[in-house]
Amino acid sequence: MPQRPNRRTQSAVNATATRVGERLTKQIKTVEAERDGAYRERAHLVALLAALTDGAVISYARDVEEPGWQIVYLQLGGHQASWHISPQDAGLFQHVERVDVEDPRAQWDGHTTEAKYERIAAWTAELAERCGPACAEQHTETGRCEIARSR
Repeated sequence: MPQRPNRRTQSAVNATATRVGERLTKQIKTVEAERDGAYRERAHLVALLAALTDGAVISYARDVEEPGWQIVYLQLGGHQASWHISPQDAGLFQHVERVDVEDPRAQWDGHTTEAKYERIAAWTAELAERCGPACAEQHTETGRCEIARSR
C-alpha cells in the first residue's frame, strides 16, 4: 500500500502546482490576447472590404450562442464570402446595412473557409489583371471601380 506524502512534501507539491497553474494562466492570457489582436486586424480589413463592396450586409449570427455576434456577407467576384464578427468589433461595421436574419442576402451559401479564400484569391487575381494600378482612373464618384462593379 502506498504511503501518503508527509505534510512538508504535500506542501511543496501544492506550491509547485500553484506556480505551474499561474504560469499556464499567464501563457493562456498572452495567447488569447494575440488571437484577439489578429481577429481585430482581420475585422478592420473586412470592414474596409465591406465599404468597397456593393451589397454588403450584416446580421446577427444564429449559429453562435454568445450574444452580440454578427455575420457580414459580401459578394466578391460573383461569390459569397462571410465572416463572423465579434461583439467587440461590431462598431467597425456601422456603415454596413443591417438586415434581419431571414433576409435572403444574409443566408450562408454553404461555402467552406477554404473555398472562401480560394474565391478571394481568384477574384484578387482577376482584378489585378483586369484593373491593376490603372484602376484608380476608372473610379466613380462612389469610389468603386467600374470593372469590379460590372461583375
